[in-house]
Amino acid sequence: MRPFHFRAAAALVMRRKQEDVARQRLAAAETARQCARDHSDAAARAAAAARSAAVEACRDGAEGWRLGWHQSWMVRTRIEAEAGRRAAAVSAEAAGRATAAVQLAYRHRRALERLRERAWQRYRLEAGRRELREMNELATLRHHAQPDED
Repeated sequence: MRPFHFRAAAALVMRRKQEDVARQRLAAAETARQCARDHSDAAARAAAAARSAAVEACRDGAEGWRLGWHQSWMVRTRIEAEAGRRAAAVSAEAAGRATAAVQLAYRHRRALERLRERAWQRYRLEAGRRELREMNELATLRHHAQPDED
């Protein structure tokens, strides 16, 4: 019997590579998402610190120009915090798309692997049947080759 050969082996290799690439992209997207989240959190903390500093300056009776500077600082940190939140949302969406791509690549790879397993099982079943048939033929030949003991 010929050795087992899965015709779609090249496609399976391609699907594995596609899944690997998708996993690498997911890792990069997750890293970017975490960096964006960290940046957003840092900007939010800076905005809170700016508010606290402005309240403290008001309490201490700071000059008008200093209060104006604190107001500008608070506005700038709020803008940075909002930009950080938007970037984090975009990064989270990209990570979600990358996760979906990995799941799709996984399903495609698993489908081919299941086909390969089924083909392997059919091959093993046919090999067993062929071996049994050959053993039966050999036993029949041996039986007929024995001299009659009458």
